[in-house]
Amino acid sequence: MKFSICSWTFGNEPIEKVMKFVSETGYDAIEIRAAVNEYNWKELLRLSKDLSLDIGGLTGDTGWPCEEQDLANRSAAHRQRAVEYFKRQIEAVKEVEGSYLVVCPSAVGKTALMGNPGEDWKWAVDSVQKLTDQASEWDVTLVIEPLNRYESCIVNTAEHALQFVQEVGHPNVKTLLDSYHMNVEEKDMETPFFTVKDHLEILHVADSNRQALGRGHINFAPFVSGIQKAAFNGTVVVECCAPGANPFQADKGHPAMEWIYTYATESLAYLKKHFRS
Repeated sequence: MKFSICSWTFGNEPIEKVMKFVSETGYDAIEIRAAVNEYNWKELLRLSKDLSLDIGGLTGDTGWPCEEQDLANRSAAHRQRAVEYFKRQIEAVKEVEGSYLVVCPSAVGKTALMGNPGEDWKWAVDSVQKLTDQASEWDVTLVIEPLNRYESCIVNTAEHALQFVQEVGHPNVKTLLDSYHMNVEEKDMETPFFTVKDHLEILHVADSNRQALGRGHINFAPFVSGIQKAAFNGTVVVECCAPGANPFQADKGHPAMEWIYTYATESLAYLKKHFRS
């Protein structure tokens, strides 16, 4: 099992500073936000090798209200632009020698459907299907992320994720489980592992308040039990956020952002103590 962390949670901190901190703290890997126009990906690959830090994959760049990043948009033209943008993100995964791209089928923060019941879902499935040829060619796994209802209007649970992956119907399309979103949507923290077992690629983790593991009220024992019973031995990615009001804005300003370094350090210690048998 490998331990990683999301770079987007560090807000506006320079990515070089973040990667150096993550490496020195003892993480095995980092998941970098796939903002394709913000980074020199070849330079990030060089830096990762210098730091002996894998770039395991990228977090898909899809923020609402940018309709041209929304794979489930009612506008066919916007969906096509979103598909093209995600193809560039797949290319970035390849450039940094990563293995996966996290894909939210509907833009993060879009909580209301645009079409009639079922239409947004069909638009998203069609869009992801248009990404599979490139993903397959470059051996990149598209990881569908279920988000809670306050962050997305489709794909909120493990059952939704399983249905979505099955409808896309491609071996390079899998899913993840996220303890923070599970705490909102699932009846328990173990059953979802059995639901998506054959399609589970990675895990995201944060506590109930999206702070460091152990700072909220989630009982992680069933979560760890699910990992063991599902024989999951992949990458666990920390996705804690600094304290503050806006869940869609990572950078909460000073002094809140100082906490993200504490949360990252505490979460890795928690993972090493509780998640590795």
